[in-house]
Amino acid sequence: MFNLQVSLAVVEASFNRLCSIVYHTKPFLRTKRWAIICIVSQWTIGIILTVPTISFNELICGLQLWRRIYKFVVIVIIPSIICLINNMMIFKYVHSSTNRIQTSLENAKNNQHQHISRRDLHLLRHMIVMFCIFVVGWSPIYLYVVFVNVTPVTSTIVSMFILLALLSLLVDISNLFLYNHDLRRYFREKIFHRH
Repeated sequence: MFNLQVSLAVVEASFNRLCSIVYHTKPFLRTKRWAIICIVSQWTIGIILTVPTISFNELICGLQLWRRIYKFVVIVIIPSIICLINNMMIFKYVHSSTNRIQTSLENAKNNQHQHISRRDLHLLRHMIVMFCIFVVGWSPIYLYVVFVNVTPVTSTIVSMFILLALLSLLVDISNLFLYNHDLRRYFREKIFHRH
């Protein structure tokens, strides 16, 4: 369940980023109530999704292939798809807003050439990198769990898979922080204005 909560936290971060970009004029999305709703929903979903693995928690069930595949799908595949969809929606929104601005500027210049702006390309590249970091970081350990009976792997390699998953999480969280200009500005103001 705790590994699932990590995946759900990444999904929650992408969902909140989607809401903050697409619905930036909604004050409710900046309240403590919204934060509590997000946290409670994340934990509720995590508990519900782990019920099948908890209810069949006998020793022999741990060796069953369906259970290992279920964990891989729930912890890696589904969160990856949700993050991809959220990121595609963000990109579509940003691209369409950029096109509206460019179209109004182009109409003034009588130039109807449409292209993807640098901002759109930068955002798309950022989302693809974060998605790849997540999938590449978390897939090996869960693929190992699925195929453990087929291919023996040393404990050193398993430790490297775990480290890779943790490292990918750290990189994604750092990337979100570094990419969020408002958050960085907020922390700079709080840290430097206190002294």
